[in-house]
Amino acid sequence: MDRNMNEVVAGSGAAASIDVAPSAYEAGGEGPYSSSLPDIEKMLAAVINHRNWVIGAIVTMLLLGLLATFLATPEYTSKARIEILPDSPVDTSFEEKREPGRANDIAFYNTQYSLLKSESLAERVVRAGNLTADRDFIEAFDLDVSEAGMTSAERRSLTDDAVKILLEQLQVEPVRTSSLVDIAFATPSPRLSAKLADLWVTQFVQATIDRRFAATSDARKYLEARLETLRQNLEVSERSLINYAVNKGIVTLSSETDVNGRTRSQTLVGSDISKVSEALARAREARIAAESELSNTMTGPAQINAPTISSLRQKRAEISAELAQKQSLFADDYPAVISLRTQLENLDKSLAVETRRSSQGNREAYNAAVSREAELQNELDRLTNRYNNQQRESIQMAILQREVDSNRQLYEGLLQRYKEIGVAGVGTNNVSLVDRAKPADKPSSPNLMINMAIALLAGLALAAGIVFLLEKMDSSVRDPQEVLPRFGLPLLGAIPETLDRDVADAITDKKSAIYEAYFSLMTNLTFLTEHGAPRSIMLTSSQPREGKSNSSLCLATVLAATGKSVILVDADVRNPSLNRYLDIPNQRGLSHYLSGDDDLDGMIATLPAFGFSIVTAGKMPPNAAELLGSDRFGKLIEILLARYDHVLVDSPPLLGLADAPLIARRVEGVLFTIEANATKNRAIETALGRLRMSGAKLFGAIVTKIGARNQVYGYGYGYGYGFSYGSGKSDED
Repeated sequence: MDRNMNEVVAGSGAAASIDVAPSAYEAGGEGPYSSSLPDIEKMLAAVINHRNWVIGAIVTMLLLGLLATFLATPEYTSKARIEILPDSPVDTSFEEKREPGRANDIAFYNTQYSLLKSESLAERVVRAGNLTADRDFIEAFDLDVSEAGMTSAERRSLTDDAVKILLEQLQVEPVRTSSLVDIAFATPSPRLSAKLADLWVTQFVQATIDRRFAATSDARKYLEARLETLRQNLEVSERSLINYAVNKGIVTLSSETDVNGRTRSQTLVGSDISKVSEALARAREARIAAESELSNTMTGPAQINAPTISSLRQKRAEISAELAQKQSLFADDYPAVISLRTQLENLDKSLAVETRRSSQGNREAYNAAVSREAELQNELDRLTNRYNNQQRESIQMAILQREVDSNRQLYEGLLQRYKEIGVAGVGTNNVSLVDRAKPADKPSSPNLMINMAIALLAGLALAAGIVFLLEKMDSSVRDPQEVLPRFGLPLLGAIPETLDRDVADAITDKKSAIYEAYFSLMTNLTFLTEHGAPRSIMLTSSQPREGKSNSSLCLATVLAATGKSVILVDADVRNPSLNRYLDIPNQRGLSHYLSGDDDLDGMIATLPAFGFSIVTAGKMPPNAAELLGSDRFGKLIEILLARYDHVLVDSPPLLGLADAPLIARRVEGVLFTIEANATKNRAIETALGRLRMSGAKLFGAIVTKIGARNQVYGYGYGYGYGFSYGSGKSDED
């Protein structure tokens, strides 16, 4: 508390009391006595308090759902399934082909789902199925079709209506973790549902193919024009190259292209030079061999190795050996010796002749080799001069050849791209039909269980809205602990309501819940001042019938039961009620004393059954406020305090009357009575404001008529440790 001090109250029996500043307890309930319930318990309390509305809302929505189910037209759902692949199965080898990725796949499939729901596809279906002339479609959706001929505008309007109907009935359901998509239609006719589903998937596949062709048609047209230009350029450059070669006499035998696309050619002159060079090398080798043979003598290795000479020499050696053998045996004139000697001479002549012939042949061979070498050398020199001339002329030819190569590369590259686009346009479609739709055997809607579940959810939502609205509109006190944070008043007592018996009868039963509640209130009062319970107390409320008179009666009874002398003054002279509760006459009372009648003893009635005395209100005066604000009322309180231990004053309500603030100034303090679940915040705040402006001391509040609606807050009959704790139990308990 911001302020927690004892103050002295002027007047008879002045005592200290607790003053609670309202600013110490703001709306958040952060003070030391705050006991706000958790949010879940608050919601439970709100539902319990408005359970009739909750039950009514739920039952109403269930009945509406049941009625809608039986009145709805049965619909049959047919479903077709297609497969949509992210990329075409045909590999076109595009250099700019995107790398596959999850983000690309998500974007691709979202695009396909949007295309499946497009108006253009719906128009294709209408045209392909001629739905504007289909009797089943017209009857199912009640289209207005004129029997006579329609104008173009009417036909267009009918087509638009058919497109809207198709889009409303369309259901696109992707199959999770797959490339499959289900297309479903629900109509009153099973045959029509299957027809629409089949038409939709068929036209979607065809539309995909058309888009693929349309996407490449412009590129193909451009490439065709560009290819024609490049072809012409290639022809011109090749013709220039050939004409130049013819004019310069350059004969190309073969050509090859390297990895960089450059062409390397072999000319006739180059080929001839290669061949002549090879022949010259062989002629030079032959000349060297002939020269070597010529330089040898007849006794040289060449002659020895000649076949004829060699055989003659061998034969001569054999005859010489035989002649030597004969000479050793016979004389020189022996005929055999003479014959062998003659043969030997003939062989010598033959060897001389063969030797001369061999030398002449080597000379001729050498001369021929020299002549052949010279001829080949001259031819090589001529070809070399010609090749050098062609090399000088081939610079321009190389330029022309490079131009030909460049044009050919451009042409071939563009031609390959043109072929790739053609393959992409006519390749396998990435959308394929998996399952065709079949007419349904039984209706898919209405579904009683689903409708009841939806109705139940709607009922719960409606009930929640009603409870929320009622809670916002209800500013009454339901949790007694809210008195402190709301109004800055300590809660001194929480009184249950009595439905089965009269309060006057219940308070005399010390085992009743009422008695226990007021005894607890009396106990709390003993802690308010230094001398215990305040001696003079006024009980009031913001408006009538909040239980202030009952509280006055019951508090007086409980105080009297503790042995105190108590008197109760009924100051509600405009609408007295204590005499009715106690069933006593109201002939003379407070109004008479305030009007000048000093016979106080004659006005005091003793109530042995309750243990206290009472001064009734008396007859209603015409000037009640003037009488209650007079000094005689203060004098009366002083007199009664001198004779009794406690004086309780039952005052009129605060709102609309000036009586209660006038009375509050004459007593030690005020007990403010609040009816649970009834009195609004604004009324209570206004009443308390009037009391505080009058300078009255507010001891605290009493919350009355706590019933079943407050059980969730821990108050009420038999709830938890309520006021009837221990009732009906044995002594052993």
